[in-house]
Amino acid sequence: MLEWASLRNRPDVREANGLSSPAGTEAPKKTAISLALGGGCARGWGHIGVLRALDEAGIEVSMIAGTSIGALVGGCYLAGKLDELEEFARSLTKRRIFGLLDLNLRGSGLFGGMKLDARLREHLAGIRFEDLS
Repeated sequence: MLEWASLRNRPDVREANGLSSPAGTEAPKKTAISLALGGGCARGWGHIGVLRALDEAGIEVSMIAGTSIGALVGGCYLAGKLDELEEFARSLTKRRIFGLLDLNLRGSGLFGGMKLDARLREHLAGIRFEDLS
């Protein structure tokens, strides 16, 4: 699944994630880039650090495309939930990961994702994708 969202002129997104510099100290934005955030859960958590580093370097992210964990990180960034997502990722242990997996032998994948979906809905309640652009 590929999801797109425009980030232009969204200082509120950076501020909500604790990424903005204090007033008057921001470096001028010299470069605007688009990001493609990929899947692969363990490696995908690294996207959180990428978004933080780009903001600290003064590089504007004008568009995000994401699949799987990349879509989740990009969406949480836009929703101002990057800190919460990072806290969740850092709290994961093998036991907690297996607790979120629900074996699904009838569907198209090995795991159904219903438990993880329920947890995301709980933490992202009231946030609609179309409101993130």
